[in-house]
Amino acid sequence: MMSARAALCYEKYLANASFATALAVQFPDRADWSCVLQFYAALHLMNAYLIDKSIVNLDPLNVIHDDRRQAMKQCPELRDAPKRFRELKDLSERVRYDASFIFSETHRQLTVDLLARLAAIVEPKLRRS
Repeated sequence: MMSARAALCYEKYLANASFATALAVQFPDRADWSCVLQFYAALHLMNAYLIDKSIVNLDPLNVIHDDRRQAMKQCPELRDAPKRFRELKDLSERVRYDASFIFSETHRQLTVDLLARLAAIVEPKLRRS
């Protein structure tokens, strides 16, 4: 069973993922920002999983990205989730910080796929705990 803190992170994941989809549909010319929301959805999903892991010490209020990356590395059951998470993070940073980056339909589909792959790895593990 998930702890209360993990459940709050999971709820935030669901809300951000839903908002990312709605944003892309309602404002297709700003679908680049759906990528940012998908990254933050992934971040909260990973937090929801890592908070309750006994082998890591993750406090989502005081964590930096490198701490989360290290915690993910300590969980071999996450398979390629750290790689997918990093790809999504990198794309969201390009959207946020690279004014010359042109976010295409291919990028949009990639971000949707990356979040779906992360969810496919992590969500079944959350249900078991």
